[in-house]
Amino acid sequence: MGRTHSKKKQLIPLDQWRPILSVTEVKYVNLQYGDCTAEITSIRERHGLTIHDWDDADPLKDLDSHAAQIAALDLVIATDNAAVHMAGALGVPVWVIISKAPNWRWMTEREDSPWYPSVRLFRQKAFGNWEDVIMRITAEMTRLSRHAGESPRDHGLAESRAKQPLPILMREDGS
Repeated sequence: MGRTHSKKKQLIPLDQWRPILSVTEVKYVNLQYGDCTAEITSIRERHGLTIHDWDDADPLKDLDSHAAQIAALDLVIATDNAAVHMAGALGVPVWVIISKAPNWRWMTEREDSPWYPSVRLFRQKAFGNWEDVIMRITAEMTRLSRHAGESPRDHGLAESRAKQPLPILMREDGS
């Protein structure tokens, strides 16, 4: 039985995340499991952007620890993958980057999810073009970063778990 969507449609190279990663007053944490040290090092060396990394962020080895890591964060930003569903199930605010032709569970005309109240959907408007989605998320992150230290609940997110928003970036092939 085949999949209803392709993982290839949701691949976003880390360099394209640069506008989001450039928002100040935010700490970014990588939950992409597998070896992505080269990409993280490259973006730090080329652009001066820091992404913190949890070496043990592998839901295939320890689902409980993975859930605890996600629960400790204020916001998850990710393409459709296992971290999105974990964050949604835990009630952690999550912004899902989805392709123009998403998996059926995200439907086609919504910005929210009937499955997870903490989910906000950022839809691609044209196939192959992630720039609009990245810029909308960057604008929202910029708005939120102006209120660092306040509760994200005051700005449309669930209750704060830390003094500053700490988004997780989980990219393409992490499901």
